[in-house]
Amino acid sequence: MTILLIILLSSIFTILFATLHLLFIYLFSFKKTIEILIPFILSNLILIYFVRETELYKLFYNSFIINFAILILYWNVFLFIERGFTLSILGLFKKKRKLSYKELIKNYADGKGARWKLVIGLNRINQLKIIRINKKISLTPLGRFLSIILIFLRKILAIRDFG
Repeated sequence: MTILLIILLSSIFTILFATLHLLFIYLFSFKKTIEILIPFILSNLILIYFVRETELYKLFYNSFIINFAILILYWNVFLFIERGFTLSILGLFKKKRKLSYKELIKNYADGKGARWKLVIGLNRINQLKIIRINKKISLTPLGRFLSIILIFLRKILAIRDFG
């Protein structure tokens, strides 16, 4: 029963944390580090405030360890979505299902090139069966699914175009 209560506290924290982080992204213009740390601290303080009168207060310290792990995981996922050059290749398929190499190279890194990075990224996602490389590069069903999720997450987290 204790484990379920700790999971409940961490679940409430996660909802509060994600909500506050999204609010901070849309309402304020801080550095990325502050936009994540302030909601983390506020979420924990709100949780402490509401559970201080109950028996759950004793479990909060156990929950805090899980909350800290959630922060690290969330932060890594956020940075991965924001800065992942290989994932930025998937973002180029916004309107089209198939792009030629020339179109990809032209659009990659805002037209700056980096052909070597593109080839490495294409080989990686080809090995993961996310794309098919023939004369034209096309997304597999898994690739379409990941592309939709990536674009959706970038919109929710207000991440501008990258790569």
